[in-house]
Amino acid sequence: MKKPPMKIMIEEWDGDGAIRIPDEALQELELDVGDSLYLIEEFVGNTRCLVLSKTPQFADRIDELTEAWNSEQSGTAEDK
Repeated sequence: MKKPPMKIMIEEWDGDGAIRIPDEALQELELDVGDSLYLIEEFVGNTRCLVLSKTPQFADRIDELTEAWNSEQSGTAEDK
C-alpha cells in the first residue's frame, strides 16, 4: 500500500534553510544519522518534485525498457 506524502517544514539553521527528516521516514528508508542521501529533481506528471534517494539518480525508464528489449532480442538470436 502506497503511503501518503509526508509534509516537512523548512527551518532555519545557522542562517541556512534546513529540513528535519522525521524518525518515521528514516526508519522506513532504513537510514540512520550519518548516512548519505541525494536530493533529486523529478517530475511526477507535470509537477516538479524533489525526492530523497539513497542512490545518486533514478534509472531512466526508457533505459530499463531498452535494456529489457535488448536482452529479449539477444536471447532470440542465441536460440537460432
